[in-house]
Amino acid sequence: RQPVQWQEAVVSTQSTGNGKSRFLAVCLVCGDMVCFQSYCCSEDVNGGSIGPCNVHANRCSGSLGVFLTLEKCQVLFLPLGTQGMHYLGPYVDKYGESFKSSRNKAMTLSDKLYKKIEQMWVKHEIRPLVSRNSDSEYGRIDNNGRQN
Repeated sequence: RQPVQWQEAVVSTQSTGNGKSRFLAVCLVCGDMVCFQSYCCSEDVNGGSIGPCNVHANRCSGSLGVFLTLEKCQVLFLPLGTQGMHYLGPYVDKYGESFKSSRNKAMTLSDKLYKKIEQMWVKHEIRPLVSRNSDSEYGRIDNNGRQN
């Protein structure tokens, strides 16, 4: 379960970060911290390099990664072997708006948004969503977890 306050999530990563990457993500399947958009934890698999989120997703869930990126409070859907996409994060401000800037830290977990993401996972709706949006330039993520 995610911390209720966004600030709690950010502070907890400062104490658990591995010091390798400036950008971190939380796996929404198991809760582990993972480097994000970096080469520090990349691994060679089948003759190609995959990024830390893909490495973790492969070990954690087998074929689909679901991460909360802590820099911009976005969810990253990352089907292995394909392009990924960003999705609205589950934290909102007092007006119900999602993360807009680093100044917007007074955010709380929206049970409605979190439940929606959870249901997308349970109902296997993430892959079709990523597939439908793969032609869009916004939100495309390569196999190393970096935005195109």
